[in-house]
Amino acid sequence: MPLQNTWIYTKTTFDDPKFKANTSNQFILVSQRPYNSKKNPQDVGVSLTLQVAKDDGDYGVDKKTGIKRDNNVLNTFDVTILNNVQHLDAQKGDVIRLGELLDDKTFIIGFDIILRYKNVQVIKRASKQG
Repeated sequence: MPLQNTWIYTKTTFDDPKFKANTSNQFILVSQRPYNSKKNPQDVGVSLTLQVAKDDGDYGVDKKTGIKRDNNVLNTFDVTILNNVQHLDAQKGDVIRLGELLDDKTFIIGFDIILRYKNVQVIKRASKQG
């Protein structure tokens, strides 16, 4: 009989340094909302929806079609910043740079990634003069 419940011994990891290198760690803020963990009440922060602005990653060629795989530019993803602040001083369109990944609170389940970071840097977009 094969081993059962092997999930307890395995861990899928997210290569945060490679992700940041491929994207220059610059993402466009789409939206933000407060975050409170129901499971761990001490985990308080803000959930962000970010858009990928640049992606130099090489994703290879699709084996079935022979066509080069597209990059992640213009795709969106969610991250949670667990910094006890439920709103960033940031607006739609500002550039976000991700800080330290919280490995122990980041999960990959199937193809879903749940990314949690300790902090972010906000780069305000230039105000329009007029």
